[in-house]
Amino acid sequence: MTANMRIQTSKMLRCIFLLPAVGISSLLADEEDETIVLETFILNETESALVDTVMPTDREISGLFGDSVSVFEVPRSVTLLSPEILDKFNIDDLRDLEKIGAGTQAINYYGVPGAPTIRGVRGGTYLNGMLRAFNRNEMPLSFGSLEAIEVVKGPAPADYSPTLVGGFVNLIPKSPFFDEESGSIELEVDNWGRKTVTADYGSPFLLPGEIPAAFRVSITSQDGESYYDNFANDFTSVYASMKFRPKDGMSVFVGGEYFDYKSNENAGWNRPTQELIDDGQYVIGEAINITNGNNLGFADRNQVSNDVALALERSVAEALVPQFGDINDMAFIVDSDGVEKYVYTQQYFDNGGQAVTQSIDGNEVLTDPSDFADSTNIVLFGDLVFDSNSDRIFTIKGLAESLETEKLSSYGYAFDSEQTVLATKAFITERTLIPFTTVNLGVSLRYTDAKQLQDFWVEPFSRRDITQPIISANSIILAGGQTTLDGVNFWDGGFGGIGGNVESELMQYALFANSQSKLLDDRLTINASVRGEIAEFDADVPSELQSVDPLDIIAFEDDGDGDTDFINFSLGFNLETIEGVFLYGNYQEGTSMDPTQGGAVVGEANFADNEMWEVGVKAGLLDNKLYASIAYYEWEQSAFNGRSGASEALEGDGIEVEATWLVTDQLTVIGSFTSQEVRRLDPLPFRTIPFSEADWALYGGELNSNFGTGSFDGRDRYVDGNFGIPPENTDLVYPGTPEQVFKLFAAYDFENGFEITASMIYQEEFFLDFDHQIELPDALIFGIGAKYSTEKWEIGASIENLTDEDYFLGSDPVFAANTLVTKAPERTYIFSFKYKF
Repeated sequence: MTANMRIQTSKMLRCIFLLPAVGISSLLADEEDETIVLETFILNETESALVDTVMPTDREISGLFGDSVSVFEVPRSVTLLSPEILDKFNIDDLRDLEKIGAGTQAINYYGVPGAPTIRGVRGGTYLNGMLRAFNRNEMPLSFGSLEAIEVVKGPAPADYSPTLVGGFVNLIPKSPFFDEESGSIELEVDNWGRKTVTADYGSPFLLPGEIPAAFRVSITSQDGESYYDNFANDFTSVYASMKFRPKDGMSVFVGGEYFDYKSNENAGWNRPTQELIDDGQYVIGEAINITNGNNLGFADRNQVSNDVALALERSVAEALVPQFGDINDMAFIVDSDGVEKYVYTQQYFDNGGQAVTQSIDGNEVLTDPSDFADSTNIVLFGDLVFDSNSDRIFTIKGLAESLETEKLSSYGYAFDSEQTVLATKAFITERTLIPFTTVNLGVSLRYTDAKQLQDFWVEPFSRRDITQPIISANSIILAGGQTTLDGVNFWDGGFGGIGGNVESELMQYALFANSQSKLLDDRLTINASVRGEIAEFDADVPSELQSVDPLDIIAFEDDGDGDTDFINFSLGFNLETIEGVFLYGNYQEGTSMDPTQGGAVVGEANFADNEMWEVGVKAGLLDNKLYASIAYYEWEQSAFNGRSGASEALEGDGIEVEATWLVTDQLTVIGSFTSQEVRRLDPLPFRTIPFSEADWALYGGELNSNFGTGSFDGRDRYVDGNFGIPPENTDLVYPGTPEQVFKLFAAYDFENGFEITASMIYQEEFFLDFDHQIELPDALIFGIGAKYSTEKWEIGASIENLTDEDYFLGSDPVFAANTLVTKAPERTYIFSFKYKF
């Protein structure tokens, strides 16, 4: 880090912490405190609190596009998840977003949903309008601190800190209770052994000096046994927030959460084939023994690609192989331990032989009880608002976050990261500067210090036969901070030290402005926003690496120190064509930020150009009993590839339809439809192989190949084409998520405390991989629920996947799609009890 940058960083950090204090002290000093009646404060805050409803028009969007406005006035496709929606749909983590709304999907990113999947790609996460630390799958995003969620499709508004193009979620933090002392204790369990307890309490009170205030505390603890074997999701969340009004014209909202996550990763099934998807037939057998003493008796990672054949012990082979082919076509070996084995050969398959398979259940996944994926996250936020003059409001927002993660999986993966984010922005909301227009003018500062150590160069998922009750040493590969007998760790260059192993500091300085003009008797709203940003970065190779080529380090240091600047802008409109029907459009162009997994940057490759336009119609009909929206969009963006350390161009388009209908006072119906497609614009630099049962048997220990080399283990069918553009998918359409999804939900309130719900999701078949070798089936997924409530308590029960439908979650489409697939959980029963006081 340059000396000049260190000085700038120090100044910025001082500003972050001193600016709110200076603002408070000066305003407290310049005039005498006025008497504020506590009841008035409580009344005002209660009126502005979130409305607990399912109708999107019953509450406003919280200032993401200028002033807080109705969903009709937002020139973007938006899904609003109120506390009532979160409860009715059992939405407990980001994967559950697939249950409601258009453009929301779920993939299994190693069992840890850290980032939302929106419009087929990863999205970003904001808290209270401030961008959080990047979290791909370091931990599941905690819901212990949030009251509601705004799911916004497409890039963040141009004046916001840039994030990914697919969209983002803005988490609305739990606000203090203003009307009365209130609390609850809730227990939720399911049939797989998950137990979650939440205690929530808040109350208004007076600070010294008769200053009105309110606080809220929420604690959530989960013992997260799962449908999947040897996979858990244990965490503790402690959240607290407080609002107070030190004087008339000034309000403060502060809060924070401590989140401690103890779990492991769930990679799903390894060795995926079409036969595995269709019939549950898994290729059994284990790779040839490559254990040795220097690796403490475990597999030698340096030999993984030397002889990758799967082998069957002779006693097993004699019993099973003759059913499929001639055992004499297989090679006979004696391994280093003197064990006699038969090994698959090409001749065996050429003469009609087949791989030996065994039926497998969805819960049998690539997990080890000794694996871990542990994270600790602390996030603090605050708002300071000066609103004595409603025509000129001054706001300061701040966020501080620390995220540490440590992971180890015995099949050969390790990851450690540390990330610290300090951010603040200050802006003036001016309502008289331009006629009929509200303008926000502001400045933003953001500092990120991040380090990640990652060892995934080997990661041969396929060596392990997950049908075996005992994990053999031959399928365990030391990784990361583990060491061989000679004391050498595995935080090495494996992947050049770039992208996989990096530490960086990033400073972002920005000026921004947005405006909202209301014309034609408020029937036409014009939204405009612009952001100019300078980003200074300093990236390096972490000192923990023990075996990196010095030339690689020098090259990385030369390229890892620099800066970039960019301008984001957007222009949108809403026009009420007839009463209750709004036509809207939005165009946005600029730069998104796509960091490495642990939040670090390697250079300008992490700053990606983006462009998006969207048009649509929103309507409030039937005396506002029916809300409906339809949107069409197109976007382009470069995405950072963590393996190649470079940007890759993507594009997408789609149609989204959403509707909420209060059919009667008792019956509510919510539905949505998604049709989307995402495409790569650059040829694939590599992809995982193999595809068939025979491939797994012959080449199962090999993970991937760079197709630029022109061959792969002698398989001629991969030699005679352009491997960067698969012949079955010349448009490079992204796999991993269904392109068409229809969702329907209904709730009926008997108005005597009893309510029933029913849901249905239909998703069309979709491909797991770019090569279109494995197709996941379509699915029709049902759910039902019932709840009985009184003034003091609630009891509820629900069933997810009611008909026990066989359906699947895709994997990361670039790296793991041909190597991993996850079967969704079977029928799941959920029970809850809540006591209110």
